[in-house]
Amino acid sequence: MDQFEVMSELYSDRSNWVDVRRYPSTVTCRRMLRLADFAAADPARWGSCRMAFEVPELSYRELAVARGVSHTTIMRHLAKAEVGDAGDFTARELDGECPEWLRAVSIRFEAGCTSRTYRYAVALCTFAAAQPERWRVLRLAYECPELSQEELAEVAGVSQPTVCRYLQPVRLEVDESFNDLEVIY
Repeated sequence: MDQFEVMSELYSDRSNWVDVRRYPSTVTCRRMLRLADFAAADPARWGSCRMAFEVPELSYRELAVARGVSHTTIMRHLAKAEVGDAGDFTARELDGECPEWLRAVSIRFEAGCTSRTYRYAVALCTFAAAQPERWRVLRLAYECPELSQEELAEVAGVSQPTVCRYLQPVRLEVDESFNDLEVIY
């Protein structure tokens, strides 16, 4: 799955996040984390991809002007990147209800109908893009909980006090540009 397919899936997810039974699937959450890894790896590229996804009517030239970069940079930013895991399938995909070729069907982004999952993913990716080093330390701490702060610092290439500061709770802000009204289905 490329970055646009993951964003499309997150946009289409209608989980309401009220309690753990209403969260998105584990596969969707893992894809959200990999999208945040993508954002942390290249924040400028993430910004261009997000703008292209949310404002699909803009041409490459208009995107370049809006982002303040060249036309060729926009083309490079919007090139598809593999952010999915080939062995990561939802139950629906395994049952054949959502075949690979169907994922490519484009959606029309509408801010007023944005799912919570997409808004939360954008908040997470914005954080990861703004603080990529901190994001990598948090991911490493999550993936390897047995590591001490000293070991995390050594692996991440930062000091132990920096790791301690990075591990403090983060308050993510959900983008206020999205309409917060819930869509009734």
